[in-house]
Amino acid sequence: MIGRIPVLDIRPRLDDGRPAKAVAGETFDVSATVFREGHGAVAANVVLTGPAGRTGPWTPMAELRPGTDRFTAEVTPDAEGRWTYTVEAWADPVTTWRRDAAVKIPAGLGTELTLREGADLLTRAADGVPKDAGREAVLAAADALRDTT
Repeated sequence: MIGRIPVLDIRPRLDDGRPAKAVAGETFDVSATVFREGHGAVAANVVLTGPAGRTGPWTPMAELRPGTDRFTAEVTPDAEGRWTYTVEAWADPVTTWRRDAAVKIPAGLGTELTLREGADLLTRAADGVPKDAGREAVLAAADALRDTT
């Protein structure tokens, strides 16, 4: 079954049941096609799981070229053994808002509403940011978007 945000054509992949191989410390690319219905942006991570079952770190993936839906990241296993990886994907409302605002604001289309939507979005996003990792900066950005002076 394919969900609302499909992750397809993940590479490297098994070839005739033989695992992809790398040595400890060797960096390799993981890529996948990630998309969703509509115009909303998506984001993705590669999650490595080591031989002892240790998960992490999460490595953000970047779109190869805008509009291609093809994402990639470089990952590096740090020990010998059987490693696995998973590609996680989700809707990215902040990127969707930034992309829409970059079109609407210069055109003067609903500027006040667009800025208010951005401020509300950043305020909600700040709840998930640890205090020591920039929560205040996210809230300051939200306040700046609300400032009409």
